[in-house]
Amino acid sequence: MEKKIIYVYNSAAYLIRLRLNLLREMRDNGWRVLAAAPSDPAATAIKKEGFGFLDLPFPRRGTNPFSDLGLLRRLFRLYRRERPAIVHHFTIKPVIYGTLAARLAGVPGIVNGIPGLGYAFLRGGPLRIVVEALYRLALPRRGEVIFQNPEDRNYFLSRGMAAAARAHVIRGSGVDTSEFAPASSATEVRPQDGAPPDPATFAFIGRLLWDKGVSEFAEAAAAVKRSRPETRFLLAGGPDPGNPASVPLSWLNRRCAEIPMEWLGHVEDVRPVLASASVVVLPSYREGAPRSLLEAAAMGKPVIASDVPGCRETVRHGENGLLVPPKNAAALAGAMLTLADEPALRRRMGRAGRDMALRLFDERLVVSQTLEVYGRTGCL
Repeated sequence: MEKKIIYVYNSAAYLIRLRLNLLREMRDNGWRVLAAAPSDPAATAIKKEGFGFLDLPFPRRGTNPFSDLGLLRRLFRLYRRERPAIVHHFTIKPVIYGTLAARLAGVPGIVNGIPGLGYAFLRGGPLRIVVEALYRLALPRRGEVIFQNPEDRNYFLSRGMAAAARAHVIRGSGVDTSEFAPASSATEVRPQDGAPPDPATFAFIGRLLWDKGVSEFAEAAAAVKRSRPETRFLLAGGPDPGNPASVPLSWLNRRCAEIPMEWLGHVEDVRPVLASASVVVLPSYREGAPRSLLEAAAMGKPVIASDVPGCRETVRHGENGLLVPPKNAAALAGAMLTLADEPALRRRMGRAGRDMALRLFDERLVVSQTLEVYGRTGCL
């Protein structure tokens, strides 16, 4: 009898971008693969791959109990109808309500992916209290939980939100190191003896959220631009209206004109942006395992990031990049100036990053580790 696995995400686009090869691996192993997410244009791509797509509308923002109970009811009905052997949930609401629904529906294999602590934990207050209570209700009793860094795992364990025996660390969603690889077009040309180095280009790639450090990136860019006017600054990504921390377009347009910075908007294929960058920057306040830094490392690019959970897993200070204190634009500007003035250091760090990506972050390794977690459910 054909076994089913259902992947539940708050975005079809992110599911296919971050987990496509995992879904393909399960399909190639003879599983019927279904994706449940709010419908968006990526649903067509999911269907073209031969996966089933289940439209699962739910609000990403807010804590309306009636809306959330509606999601719980829809997931319960979905699991009762489809009878999956395994469900794999990602992000807060699918993890919490999907786990409760799966327990009620008798799904034998439950796996949850915690991509990071996110807005609720960074802001604190009543919202964090509510979210932690819901995690304690959902997670410790059933299912395997995958964290992207050990600090998030330790936090959940310390707060009674997960069981140690079923809490695992897998570094992010992995990166396809054959697709994201150093290319001749991305290799910095060595200047002739005595010639000044080519102007450095710093790129921020990701959702435009305050929590990602967009404000600090802009402030540091302005400072660097004053002393190194030839430098370039790229912003690749769009605001996220479903997130309370989304950067307003009015602020973004004003700052891009003042500094100036080049806003590229949402970029479907980030490899050309990475190829044109000298350094990739992510001054985030907290991460799971930041995709932009993994892809930058795989393409042989040095990185600058905040010294916070998630980023510390990806950046070895002085080896493949530089770590700076979070929410500190002055320190960020200093790190940018260091790498702007030292192309040889950029090249050395880029080579170290590529080596790290191959050893630690390759997508094949992540898929293999995820299948091991599936095996722990007894359903694989």
